[in-house]
Amino acid sequence: MSAAAVIARLRAGQKLHMQIVDGRRQWWFDEPFQDVPDAVVQAIRASGEAKIGELGDSLFGLPENSQTWERSS
Repeated sequence: MSAAAVIARLRAGQKLHMQIVDGRRQWWFDEPFQDVPDAVVQAIRASGEAKIGELGDSLFGLPENSQTWERSS
C-alpha cells in the first residue's frame, strides 16, 4: 500500500489500527481490510505530509503504542 493511499484513507476519516506482534508493529485499515507496512506509516509520520495522532487506547498507557490512530490537525 502506498503512502498516498494511506493518506487518502486517513483524510476520508478512516482509522488506522496497530498492534505489536513478535516485537513489530502491524498496521491495518478495516472495511475494507488492508495491511499497511510499518515502513509506510513511519515514512508518512517522518515526512509530516499527514499528521497521524493516537487515540489513547494503549493497553499499557505508553506513548506510541495506541491501538487506534487517525489523522490529526
